[in-house]
Amino acid sequence: IYGYKWEPIYNLNQIIRFQAVLKIVTNQTATPLAHLADQATQMRNAIFQHRMVLDYLLSEEKGECDNGKVVKQISKEIRKLAHVPVQTWKGMDWDLFSWLPGGPWIKRMLFLFLCGLMTLLFIPCMIPCFLHH
Repeated sequence: IYGYKWEPIYNLNQIIRFQAVLKIVTNQTATPLAHLADQATQMRNAIFQHRMVLDYLLSEEKGECDNGKVVKQISKEIRKLAHVPVQTWKGMDWDLFSWLPGGPWIKRMLFLFLCGLMTLLFIPCMIPCFLHH
């Protein structure tokens, strides 16, 4: 039962191999951790810069750095835009002159003017018909 696995030199070689593997794994783990730490530092710096800019921009509103009021005002405006009033059917609008601007008397005056203008334009077309008969 006495074999080479029980010899001290074999065990020493195994320990040296495990030590080398552990060193490689440690180095491979340490490199990404260092990169993550660098990214975290960069993110922290960017967050501080953004916070400083936000504080500066919001300081124009009487020194308040709380943007809750602004968000609530925007949400209120969004609700106003999204609200659709109740619509009811009023039947057909048969007023042919509803497109004319102004009140009823202006519409009548414009209607009479347009009728007169159409008559003046229509008469020269009809004169040749009356002269031939």
